Amino acid sequence: MGVSELTVMVLIYSGILIFFLVPFKKHQSKEIKRPITFKESLLHITSHKKASLALLLLGFLLVAIWFGYEQEVYHFNAHSGYPPISLGSKAIFYMCALLGYTVILYLLLALWLSLNISKRKRI
Repeated sequence: MGVSELTVMVLIYSGILIFFLVPFKKHQSKEIKRPITFKESLLHITSHKKASLALLLLGFLLVAIWFGYEQEVYHFNAHSGYPPISLGSKAIFYMCALLGYTVILYLLLALWLSLNISKRKRI
């Protein structure tokens, strides 16, 4: 997979994940009347209905990565005639990279939300 293809996939995944994690405006309007902390921001991001879709997306992608590599290993071992291979470590690396990227994106989004709400309440 080329760099441009990976970049497009990361941008699409990031956009979908951000859409699922940011609450609707009506939930933000009846929010807390004071500046919120980072911990409260983390809870705010995960305490609405759209956040469950983000969790489903992450679970689907992890399962797709694992079974995609399992299919590739099966196909290669069944049809190549070469000694058997294993791509389990590569699949685990990509799954850990996806989890790491998701956690970093989640934390940055929570930080952005807490800063945004605290700025809005100061004005």
